[in-house]
Amino acid sequence: MMQMRSESISRRHLWPFLSVLAFLFATAAIAQTPGVIARDAWVRMPLPSKNETAMFLVLENHTSQRRSVVSVSSDQAAQAEMHQMTMNRMMMVMTPVSQIPIPAKGKTSLNESGLHIMLYGFKTRPAVGDSITATLKLDDGTTVPVTATVRK
Repeated sequence: MMQMRSESISRRHLWPFLSVLAFLFATAAIAQTPGVIARDAWVRMPLPSKNETAMFLVLENHTSQRRSVVSVSSDQAAQAEMHQMTMNRMMMVMTPVSQIPIPAKGKTSLNESGLHIMLYGFKTRPAVGDSITATLKLDDGTTVPVTATVRK
């Protein structure tokens, strides 16, 4: 009789436990789904006389909220900045920007004729084929890792 009672108590407590466990697994799966991702990242090989270059990539926002990149950093460079190329009186001008917007359920391309990331003061001069890593900080406090390949 005693064994039967403990068995029914265990079953009674098992269902709430399994429900909580299922909820935790579902929450963890949602939390691991990246809202913003970076893809197709590359860095132009610095000119022989320079220790700076630009990073280009595509940012995809898979959320229903507009996001913005508010800062960028790289352990491989002394400084990283967000810039915009614009035409001013028949001349291309590079200007720092305070943020890079990424539309909800959309994408933003960082390219040679528009928005891009400048990397200054490389600790080790990159060569073609090397990987350069950076971290983008978004307006909601999350970060997006970037790995870019150095190209000619």
